[in-house]
Amino acid sequence: MAGNGYGVDMKVEIRLFASLRKYGLPQEEMELAEGTTVGNLLEKIGIPPSEVAITLVNGRHAQEELPLNDGETLALFPPIAGG
Repeated sequence: MAGNGYGVDMKVEIRLFASLRKYGLPQEEMELAEGTTVGNLLEKIGIPPSEVAITLVNGRHAQEELPLNDGETLALFPPIAGG
């Protein structure tokens, strides 16, 4: 994504859990443009926001509009059914 006008590239680790693993590896590192938000990343990897129940950045709850920073870890969990 270099050179897209957002600034310097950064690396973010992405962890997908349960049914979200169908969108990529359970854990991988991606290079992103500086200023990329959680929502931008979901769109880039093709995950509909409705399929994500819990979003954590560095272990803390995060919203789609949160900008990601170099070296951060994004963990995505789907809704869990059961009793």
